[in-house]
Amino acid sequence: MQKEDRSALHEAMEQQSISVAKAGITATLKSRCALLGAANPKYGRFDQYGEIGEQINMPPSLLSRFDLIFVMTDMPEQKLDLAIAEHILKAHGIGELMAQHAKTPVPGVTEEYIQQQLVPVKPDIDPALFRKYVAYAKRSCFPILSVEAKDALVAYYLKLRGVAEPSKPVPVTARQLEALVRLAEASARIRLSNTIDAGDAERVIHIVDACLRQVAYDA
Repeated sequence: MQKEDRSALHEAMEQQSISVAKAGITATLKSRCALLGAANPKYGRFDQYGEIGEQINMPPSLLSRFDLIFVMTDMPEQKLDLAIAEHILKAHGIGELMAQHAKTPVPGVTEEYIQQQLVPVKPDIDPALFRKYVAYAKRSCFPILSVEAKDALVAYYLKLRGVAEPSKPVPVTARQLEALVRLAEASARIRLSNTIDAGDAERVIHIVDACLRQVAYDA
């Protein structure tokens, strides 16, 4: 990552703004939106015996601004690899069949047959419907923390602060508490609920704990 890109991310994620200077025009744009970052490991593949922090090669000050960090080590597993390979070949095969059938009708291939072949590669929820659901949830739900959820999140944050060490790749700061609240709000919002209950807090704690065990915990 270039130094300029890193500094731009710092401003966007800390102040929720982006400064732009182009062709003599200087402007500050708001950036209150979700940010998804994806990158390859420093050495091309994760070393399971090395420290994750050194292989990510990103400053802790930037890493701590992400609510969740997932490390996908891509370990070979025959059952999972077979399922992925079959899924890719099914999607490729039905796509080519549809293109060929549209240009030159294939004997024995009907619309019902194509729909039947599409079932394994179609998502359970239509993408357009899912986008509308998320947009509706963000626009109409503004969840408030319940007493039980608040106590659970505060207790977990204090626990994290108690076990944090200076050598960890991701420092535990107040940002982690803000991240817990944001994720709990998202959990309630996806249920179209205006209240963050204890179940939302438990779900968030479970997810964040799994992330930190990958990135900031050395067994």
